[in-house]
Amino acid sequence: MHKLLRSLVAGVFLAGCWLNAQNLAVTDVQGESWLNHLARSFDETSMGKTGRLGPSEPMPRDGTLRLEAQPLSVLATQPVTIRGADLYRINCQGCHGESGLGAPPEINSVINPVRSTSVALIMARMKTVGMNVSPATASDMAKQSKAALLQRLHQGGHDMPAFTHLSEPETRALVAYLNQLAGMPGAERQQVTLRVSRIHVGEHIAKSTCHICHSAAGADPNPQQILDGAIPPLSTLTSRKDLSGFVSKVTQGAPVLMGAPPLLCRGRMPVFGYLSADEAEDVYLYLTLYPPRTATTMSASVNPVGSTPPGGGSLNGGTGSSLNDSQEDPQRVSLVRYAFFPVTLFIFLGGLTLKYLPRAAKLRGDQKIGYVPRREMVDRHVTVAAVPVSRDRRRALRSGVTLDQLP
Repeated sequence: MHKLLRSLVAGVFLAGCWLNAQNLAVTDVQGESWLNHLARSFDETSMGKTGRLGPSEPMPRDGTLRLEAQPLSVLATQPVTIRGADLYRINCQGCHGESGLGAPPEINSVINPVRSTSVALIMARMKTVGMNVSPATASDMAKQSKAALLQRLHQGGHDMPAFTHLSEPETRALVAYLNQLAGMPGAERQQVTLRVSRIHVGEHIAKSTCHICHSAAGADPNPQQILDGAIPPLSTLTSRKDLSGFVSKVTQGAPVLMGAPPLLCRGRMPVFGYLSADEAEDVYLYLTLYPPRTATTMSASVNPVGSTPPGGGSLNGGTGSSLNDSQEDPQRVSLVRYAFFPVTLFIFLGGLTLKYLPRAAKLRGDQKIGYVPRREMVDRHVTVAAVPVSRDRRRALRSGVTLDQLP
Protein backbone atom coordinates (compact mmCIF):
# COMPACT_ATOMS: atom_id res chain seq x y z
CA MET A 1 0.00 0.00 0.00
CA HIS A 2 2.77 2.42 0.92
CA LYS A 3 4.63 1.64 -2.30
CA LEU A 4 1.48 2.34 -4.32
CA LEU A 5 0.97 5.67 -2.61
CA ARG A 6 4.62 6.60 -3.15
CA SER A 7 4.30 5.72 -6.82
CA LEU A 8 1.19 7.89 -7.12
CA VAL A 9 2.90 10.91 -5.56
CA ALA A 10 6.02 10.40 -7.66
CA GLY A 11 3.96 10.15 -10.85
CA VAL A 12 2.15 13.42 -10.21
CA PHE A 13 5.43 15.13 -9.28
CA LEU A 14 7.17 13.96 -12.45
CA ALA A 15 4.19 15.07 -14.52
CA GLY A 16 4.54 18.56 -13.09
CA CYS A 17 8.28 18.56 -13.81
CA TRP A 18 7.74 17.62 -17.46
CA LEU A 19 5.43 20.60 -18.10
CA ASN A 20 6.85 23.98 -19.04
CA ALA A 21 6.05 26.93 -16.81
CA GLN A 22 3.02 28.89 -17.95
CA ASN A 23 3.90 32.22 -19.52
CA LEU A 24 1.78 35.22 -18.67
CA ALA A 25 -0.27 36.81 -21.44
CA VAL A 26 1.00 40.24 -22.43
CA THR A 27 -1.46 42.99 -23.39
CA ASP A 28 -0.96 46.43 -24.86
CA VAL A 29 -1.42 49.76 -23.06
CA GLN A 30 -4.79 51.39 -23.64
CA GLY A 31 -6.50 54.65 -22.82
CA GLU A 32 -5.54 58.02 -21.41
CA SER A 33 -2.77 58.58 -18.91
CA TRP A 34 -3.56 58.41 -15.23
CA LEU A 35 -2.95 62.14 -14.85
CA ASN A 36 -5.47 62.86 -17.61
CA HIS A 37 -7.89 60.46 -15.93
CA LEU A 38 -7.55 62.47 -12.73
CA ALA A 39 -7.64 65.77 -14.67
CA ARG A 40 -4.38 66.65 -12.97
CA SER A 41 -1.64 68.80 -14.49
CA PHE A 42 1.87 67.37 -14.74
CA ASP A 43 3.29 70.48 -13.08
CA GLU A 44 0.89 70.14 -10.12
CA THR A 45 1.58 66.56 -9.09
CA SER A 46 4.26 64.37 -7.62
CA MET A 47 3.07 61.23 -9.41
CA GLY A 48 5.78 59.49 -11.38
CA LYS A 49 8.44 62.02 -10.38
CA THR A 50 10.68 60.15 -7.98
CA GLY A 51 13.46 60.11 -10.59
CA ARG A 52 16.16 62.73 -10.85
CA LEU A 53 15.13 66.02 -12.47
CA GLY A 54 17.90 66.30 -15.01
CA PRO A 55 20.47 64.42 -17.06
CA SER A 56 23.04 62.43 -15.13
CA GLU A 57 26.65 61.76 -15.95
CA PRO A 58 27.03 59.51 -19.00
CA MET A 59 27.35 55.86 -18.03
CA PRO A 60 29.59 53.51 -20.03
CA ARG A 61 27.82 50.67 -21.83
CA ASP A 62 29.13 47.23 -22.60
CA GLY A 63 28.91 47.05 -26.39
CA THR A 64 25.91 46.76 -28.68
CA LEU A 65 22.41 46.85 -27.29
CA ARG A 66 20.86 43.42 -27.24
CA LEU A 67 17.74 44.46 -29.11
CA GLU A 68 19.84 45.40 -32.12
CA ALA A 69 21.56 42.02 -32.27
CA GLN A 70 18.84 39.42 -31.69
CA PRO A 71 15.44 38.62 -33.24
CA LEU A 72 12.45 40.02 -31.42
CA SER A 73 10.85 36.56 -31.23
CA VAL A 74 13.83 35.42 -29.13
CA LEU A 75 13.98 38.51 -26.97
CA ALA A 76 10.24 38.51 -26.27
CA THR A 77 10.41 35.27 -24.29
CA GLN A 78 13.93 35.52 -22.95
CA PRO A 79 13.57 34.74 -19.22
CA VAL A 80 14.82 37.02 -16.47
CA THR A 81 14.81 36.64 -12.70
CA ILE A 82 12.90 39.14 -10.59
CA ARG A 83 12.11 39.46 -6.90
CA GLY A 84 9.56 41.40 -4.91
CA ALA A 85 12.01 44.30 -4.63
CA ASP A 86 12.18 44.51 -8.43
CA LEU A 87 8.38 44.44 -8.72
CA TYR A 88 8.13 47.31 -6.24
CA ARG A 89 10.84 49.27 -8.05
CA ILE A 90 9.30 48.99 -11.53
CA ASN A 91 5.65 49.29 -10.43
CA CYS A 92 5.45 51.41 -7.28
CA GLN A 93 8.62 53.46 -6.81
CA GLY A 94 7.65 56.05 -9.41
CA CYS A 95 4.99 57.42 -7.02
CA HIS A 96 5.67 56.00 -3.55
CA GLY A 97 9.45 56.44 -3.62
CA GLU A 98 12.25 54.09 -2.72
CA SER A 99 11.33 53.92 0.98
CA GLY A 100 7.56 53.65 0.41
CA LEU A 101 6.79 56.90 2.24
CA GLY A 102 5.09 58.53 -0.76
CA ALA A 103 4.73 62.28 -1.18
CA PRO A 104 2.21 63.50 1.44
CA PRO A 105 -0.43 64.78 1.32
CA GLU A 106 -0.98 63.78 -2.31
CA ILE A 107 0.58 60.31 -2.25
CA ASN A 108 0.17 58.26 0.90
CA SER A 109 2.79 56.05 2.48
CA VAL A 110 2.50 52.29 2.02
CA ILE A 111 4.24 51.56 5.33
CA ASN A 112 1.34 51.94 7.78
CA PRO A 113 -1.21 50.03 5.66
CA VAL A 114 1.25 47.16 5.39
CA ARG A 115 2.04 47.19 9.11
CA SER A 116 -1.65 47.01 9.88
CA THR A 117 -1.65 43.48 8.45
CA SER A 118 0.57 42.20 11.29
CA VAL A 119 -1.12 40.88 14.45
CA ALA A 120 1.95 41.59 16.59
CA LEU A 121 2.31 45.16 15.33
CA ILE A 122 -1.41 45.85 15.79
CA MET A 123 -1.29 44.70 19.41
CA ALA A 124 1.86 46.74 20.04
CA ARG A 125 0.34 49.88 18.50
CA MET A 126 -2.90 49.52 20.44
CA LYS A 127 -0.93 49.04 23.64
CA THR A 128 0.98 52.30 23.09
CA VAL A 129 -2.32 54.22 22.96
CA GLY A 130 -3.60 52.54 26.12
CA MET A 131 -5.88 49.95 24.50
CA ASN A 132 -5.33 46.24 24.98
CA VAL A 133 -6.86 43.96 22.35
CA SER A 134 -7.00 40.19 22.37
CA PRO A 135 -5.02 38.17 19.80
CA ALA A 136 -8.30 37.08 18.19
CA THR A 137 -9.43 40.68 17.73
CA ALA A 138 -6.01 41.68 16.40
CA SER A 139 -6.12 38.73 13.98
CA ASP A 140 -9.49 39.85 12.61
CA MET A 141 -8.19 43.40 12.18
CA ALA A 142 -5.09 42.10 10.38
CA LYS A 143 -7.19 40.00 7.99
CA GLN A 144 -9.38 42.97 7.12
CA SER A 145 -6.31 45.15 6.50
CA LYS A 146 -4.72 42.54 4.25
CA ALA A 147 -7.92 42.17 2.24
CA ALA A 148 -8.07 45.95 1.80
CA LEU A 149 -4.40 46.03 0.71
CA LEU A 150 -4.93 43.33 -1.92
CA GLN A 151 -8.12 45.01 -3.12
CA ARG A 152 -6.21 48.26 -3.59
CA LEU A 153 -3.53 46.48 -5.62
CA HIS A 154 -6.02 44.70 -7.87
CA GLN A 155 -8.70 47.39 -8.21
CA GLY A 156 -6.87 50.62 -7.43
CA GLY A 157 -8.32 53.56 -5.55
CA HIS A 158 -9.42 57.13 -6.05
CA ASP A 159 -5.94 58.38 -6.94
CA MET A 160 -4.23 55.03 -7.56
CA PRO A 161 -4.53 52.98 -10.78
CA ALA A 162 -5.34 49.29 -10.71
CA PHE A 163 -2.44 46.89 -11.22
CA THR A 164 -4.37 44.30 -13.20
CA HIS A 165 -1.21 43.13 -14.99
CA LEU A 166 0.15 41.66 -11.75
CA SER A 167 -0.25 37.89 -11.58
CA GLU A 168 -1.03 36.17 -8.29
CA PRO A 169 2.59 34.94 -7.78
CA GLU A 170 3.81 38.47 -8.52
CA THR A 171 1.28 39.93 -6.09
CA ARG A 172 2.49 37.58 -3.35
CA ALA A 173 6.12 38.46 -4.08
CA LEU A 174 5.32 42.18 -4.03
CA VAL A 175 3.42 41.92 -0.74
CA ALA A 176 6.32 39.96 0.74
CA TYR A 177 8.69 42.80 -0.15
CA LEU A 178 6.27 45.40 1.19
CA ASN A 179 6.35 43.48 4.47
CA GLN A 180 10.13 43.68 4.46
CA LEU A 181 10.05 47.39 3.57
CA ALA A 182 7.69 48.01 6.48
CA GLY A 183 9.91 46.10 8.93
CA MET A 184 7.47 43.25 9.54
CA PRO A 185 8.83 40.42 11.74
CA GLY A 186 10.13 37.48 9.70
CA ALA A 187 9.62 39.22 6.34
CA GLU A 188 13.15 38.34 5.17
CA ARG A 189 12.20 34.66 5.06
CA GLN A 190 9.15 35.37 2.86
CA GLN A 191 11.08 36.69 -0.15
CA VAL A 192 10.74 34.63 -3.34
CA THR A 193 12.25 34.66 -6.82
CA LEU A 194 10.20 34.52 -10.03
CA ARG A 195 11.08 33.88 -13.67
CA VAL A 196 9.29 36.04 -16.24
CA SER A 197 9.91 37.10 -19.83
CA ARG A 198 11.66 40.33 -20.78
CA ILE A 199 8.58 41.61 -22.55
CA HIS A 200 6.56 41.15 -19.35
CA VAL A 201 9.09 43.31 -17.50
CA GLY A 202 8.59 45.97 -20.17
CA GLU A 203 4.84 45.67 -19.71
CA HIS A 204 5.20 46.28 -15.97
CA ILE A 205 7.23 49.46 -16.46
CA ALA A 206 5.10 50.83 -19.29
CA LYS A 207 1.79 50.31 -17.49
CA SER A 208 2.88 51.25 -13.96
CA THR A 209 5.39 54.05 -14.57
CA CYS A 210 5.16 55.42 -18.12
CA HIS A 211 1.35 55.32 -18.36
CA ILE A 212 1.06 57.59 -15.31
CA CYS A 213 1.99 60.60 -17.47
CA HIS A 214 1.91 59.33 -21.08
CA SER A 215 -1.41 58.45 -22.66
CA ALA A 216 -1.47 55.28 -24.73
CA ALA A 217 -2.12 56.84 -28.14
CA GLY A 218 -2.73 60.18 -29.76
CA ALA A 219 -1.19 62.83 -31.95
CA ASP A 220 2.53 63.55 -31.70
CA PRO A 221 2.86 67.08 -30.25
CA ASN A 222 5.09 69.66 -31.91
CA PRO A 223 7.81 71.56 -29.98
CA GLN A 224 5.50 74.46 -29.17
CA GLN A 225 2.83 72.12 -27.81
CA ILE A 226 5.48 70.40 -25.68
CA LEU A 227 6.54 73.78 -24.31
CA ASP A 228 2.89 74.45 -23.49
CA GLY A 229 2.71 71.24 -21.45
CA ALA A 230 1.73 68.51 -23.92
CA ILE A 231 3.16 65.04 -23.22
CA PRO A 232 3.87 62.70 -26.18
CA PRO A 233 1.79 59.51 -26.13
CA LEU A 234 3.42 56.11 -25.71
CA SER A 235 2.52 55.15 -29.28
CA THR A 236 4.95 57.78 -30.64
CA LEU A 237 7.94 57.15 -28.37
CA THR A 238 9.51 54.46 -30.56
CA SER A 239 9.29 56.77 -33.57
CA ARG A 240 10.57 59.83 -31.71
CA LYS A 241 13.61 57.92 -30.45
CA ASP A 242 15.63 54.99 -31.67
CA LEU A 243 16.64 52.32 -29.18
CA SER A 244 19.85 53.98 -28.01
CA GLY A 245 18.16 57.36 -27.67
CA PHE A 246 15.24 55.85 -25.78
CA VAL A 247 17.49 54.05 -23.29
CA SER A 248 19.56 57.21 -22.73
CA LYS A 249 16.42 59.32 -22.29
CA VAL A 250 15.01 56.97 -19.63
CA THR A 251 18.16 56.16 -17.67
CA GLN A 252 20.36 59.25 -18.15
CA GLY A 253 18.18 62.03 -19.51
CA ALA A 254 18.33 63.85 -22.85
CA PRO A 255 17.34 67.31 -24.12
CA VAL A 256 14.13 67.81 -26.10
CA LEU A 257 13.09 70.39 -28.69
CA MET A 258 10.65 72.91 -27.24
CA GLY A 259 9.15 76.21 -28.34
CA ALA A 260 9.08 78.15 -31.60
CA PRO A 261 11.68 78.34 -32.95
CA PRO A 262 12.57 74.92 -31.47
CA LEU A 263 15.39 74.96 -28.94
CA LEU A 264 17.00 72.09 -27.07
CA CYS A 265 15.77 72.15 -23.47
CA ARG A 266 16.03 69.78 -20.54
CA GLY A 267 12.34 68.97 -20.59
CA ARG A 268 10.09 67.84 -17.76
CA MET A 269 10.60 64.08 -17.78
CA PRO A 270 12.46 62.72 -14.75
CA VAL A 271 15.51 60.51 -15.17
CA PHE A 272 14.67 57.04 -13.88
CA GLY A 273 18.10 56.08 -12.66
CA TYR A 274 16.67 53.16 -10.69
CA LEU A 275 15.83 51.42 -13.99
CA SER A 276 18.67 49.54 -15.66
CA ALA A 277 19.54 49.91 -19.33
CA ASP A 278 18.26 46.36 -19.91
CA GLU A 279 14.91 47.28 -18.36
CA ALA A 280 14.67 50.38 -20.55
CA GLU A 281 15.32 48.10 -23.54
CA ASP A 282 12.50 45.86 -22.31
CA VAL A 283 10.10 48.83 -22.43
CA TYR A 284 11.16 49.63 -25.99
CA LEU A 285 10.72 45.97 -26.96
CA TYR A 286 7.25 45.90 -25.41
CA LEU A 287 6.11 49.16 -27.04
CA THR A 288 7.40 47.89 -30.40
CA LEU A 289 5.68 44.50 -30.30
CA TYR A 290 2.52 45.77 -28.57
CA PRO A 291 1.90 49.32 -29.82
CA PRO A 292 -0.36 51.23 -27.40
CA ARG A 293 -3.82 52.27 -28.58
CA THR A 294 -6.90 54.11 -27.47
CA ALA A 295 -9.25 52.34 -25.11
CA THR A 296 -11.81 49.94 -26.57
CA THR A 297 -14.64 47.86 -25.20
CA MET A 298 -12.25 44.93 -24.89
CA SER A 299 -10.82 44.44 -21.43
CA ALA A 300 -7.53 43.17 -22.80
CA SER A 301 -5.89 42.88 -26.20
CA VAL A 302 -4.42 39.45 -26.66
CA ASN A 303 -3.08 38.32 -30.01
CA PRO A 304 -4.17 34.84 -31.11
CA VAL A 305 -1.52 32.23 -31.68
CA GLY A 306 0.25 32.73 -34.99
CA SER A 307 -1.04 36.27 -35.56
CA THR A 308 1.11 39.33 -36.05
CA PRO A 309 1.43 41.61 -32.99
CA PRO A 310 -0.38 44.94 -33.16
CA GLY A 311 1.41 47.29 -35.53
CA GLY A 312 3.69 44.64 -37.07
CA GLY A 313 6.74 44.17 -34.91
CA SER A 314 9.99 45.21 -36.59
CA LEU A 315 12.62 47.28 -34.87
CA ASN A 316 14.85 50.13 -36.13
CA GLY A 317 13.18 50.48 -39.50
CA GLY A 318 12.51 46.80 -40.04
CA THR A 319 15.92 45.35 -39.14
CA GLY A 320 14.47 43.11 -36.47
CA SER A 321 12.41 40.01 -37.18
CA SER A 322 8.70 39.81 -36.53
CA LEU A 323 7.28 37.92 -33.61
CA ASN A 324 5.31 35.98 -36.19
CA ASP A 325 8.57 34.41 -37.47
CA SER A 326 8.31 31.77 -34.78
CA GLN A 327 5.94 28.86 -35.21
CA GLU A 328 3.80 29.97 -32.31
CA ASP A 329 3.61 32.87 -29.91
CA PRO A 330 5.12 31.58 -26.67
CA GLN A 331 3.12 34.12 -24.69
CA ARG A 332 -0.14 32.31 -25.45
CA VAL A 333 -0.49 29.20 -23.33
CA SER A 334 -3.58 27.02 -23.39
CA LEU A 335 -4.63 25.87 -19.95
CA VAL A 336 -6.44 22.91 -21.52
CA ARG A 337 -3.27 21.81 -23.25
CA TYR A 338 -1.17 21.83 -20.12
CA ALA A 339 -3.86 20.59 -17.76
CA PHE A 340 -4.93 17.57 -19.89
CA PHE A 341 -1.91 15.38 -19.18
CA PRO A 342 -1.70 15.80 -15.37
CA VAL A 343 -5.48 15.47 -15.00
CA THR A 344 -5.51 12.31 -17.11
CA LEU A 345 -2.58 10.90 -15.18
CA PHE A 346 -4.21 11.74 -11.88
CA ILE A 347 -7.48 10.03 -12.89
CA PHE A 348 -5.63 6.93 -14.12
CA LEU A 349 -3.50 6.59 -11.00
CA GLY A 350 -6.49 7.37 -8.82
CA GLY A 351 -8.46 4.55 -10.48
CA LEU A 352 -5.61 2.13 -9.86
CA THR A 353 -5.49 3.21 -6.26
CA LEU A 354 -9.21 2.70 -5.71
CA LYS A 355 -9.04 -0.71 -7.38
CA TYR A 356 -5.98 -2.19 -5.73
CA LEU A 357 -5.76 -0.37 -2.39
CA PRO A 358 -8.46 -2.54 -0.70
CA ARG A 359 -6.78 -5.70 -2.01
CA ALA A 360 -3.41 -4.53 -0.79
CA ALA A 361 -4.85 -3.72 2.65
CA LYS A 362 -6.53 -7.16 2.87
CA LEU A 363 -3.35 -8.94 1.79
CA ARG A 364 -1.33 -7.06 4.39
CA GLY A 365 -3.87 -8.02 7.06
CA ASP A 366 -3.74 -11.68 5.97
CA GLN A 367 0.03 -11.70 6.31
CA LYS A 368 -0.18 -10.35 9.86
CA ILE A 369 -2.89 -12.77 11.12
CA GLY A 370 -2.33 -15.85 8.93
CA TYR A 371 -5.04 -18.10 7.41
CA VAL A 372 -5.19 -21.75 6.51
CA PRO A 373 -6.35 -22.21 2.91
CA ARG A 374 -9.44 -24.34 2.22
CA ARG A 375 -7.45 -27.07 0.43
CA GLU A 376 -5.38 -27.79 3.55
CA MET A 377 -8.49 -28.54 5.64
CA VAL A 378 -10.19 -31.12 3.45
CA ASP A 379 -9.14 -33.95 5.76
CA ARG A 380 -10.80 -32.27 8.72
CA HIS A 381 -14.06 -31.66 6.78
CA VAL A 382 -14.22 -28.10 8.06
CA THR A 383 -17.09 -26.22 6.49
CA VAL A 384 -15.76 -22.69 7.02
CA ALA A 385 -13.59 -21.05 4.37
CA ALA A 386 -10.59 -20.37 6.62
CA VAL A 387 -9.50 -20.68 10.21
CA PRO A 388 -7.17 -18.11 11.74
CA VAL A 389 -4.01 -19.67 13.15
CA SER A 390 -0.71 -18.36 14.36
CA ARG A 391 2.33 -18.07 12.13
CA ASP A 392 4.09 -21.00 13.86
CA ARG A 393 1.08 -23.30 13.42
CA ARG A 394 0.84 -22.31 9.77
CA ARG A 395 4.49 -23.28 9.19
CA ALA A 396 3.80 -26.61 10.89
CA LEU A 397 0.82 -27.33 8.65
CA ARG A 398 2.91 -26.62 5.57
CA SER A 399 5.59 -29.05 6.76
CA GLY A 400 3.04 -31.92 6.89
CA VAL A 401 1.73 -31.82 10.43
CA THR A 402 -2.03 -32.39 10.70
CA LEU A 403 -4.37 -30.31 12.78
CA ASP A 404 -4.71 -33.14 15.33
CA GLN A 405 -0.96 -33.04 16.00
CA LEU A 406 -0.88 -29.30 16.60
CA PRO A 407 -0.63 -28.13 20.21
